[in-house]
Amino acid sequence: MNNAFLKHTIFLALILLVSCRYRNNHSSKSETRVLFVETIRNNSLAPQVSSILNREIRSKIIRRGYFNLSQKPSEADLILSITLEDYRKNPEVYNPQDTLLAAGFKISTQATVSLTNRKGDLLIAHEIIRPTASVLRENSLSLPSERQALVAVSQNLSHAINQLIENYNWKP
Repeated sequence: MNNAFLKHTIFLALILLVSCRYRNNHSSKSETRVLFVETIRNNSLAPQVSSILNREIRSKIIRRGYFNLSQKPSEADLILSITLEDYRKNPEVYNPQDTLLAAGFKISTQATVSLTNRKGDLLIAHEIIRPTASVLRENSLSLPSERQALVAVSQNLSHAINQLIENYNWKP
């Protein structure tokens, strides 16, 4: 009898422990803010990076759940604007057997991020983020996949932007 009671108690404790969910300050419906992401301005020479970055930012925001996304700026509490600049592709790795061509490249860009509220007040003013990514050639005859590196840079950038707006000192 005592052994069965102990087993049931442990089972119930495990059920309660597994079923409890951690809730942070941003999880209540009254505090959820609506965010509008403006079209990303690409003033860099990075090909088609704005569409990749737009997709990455939106998916990261949805996955994290701190903000709801809006399709119209008039329905949003916050407006996020991003400008890409200074795209660079620098040789990073050389193959010892091939002295002419780089075997790998470091790709970087610079993003200027601003966040405004509905009234037009700047909450985050022109914060600069510089993500990087590396890409290698498969062999000496092929070119490295630049799209893969742009996706990696976009993922790094979307993570940094998401962290920036989530960690803003929100006042109740």
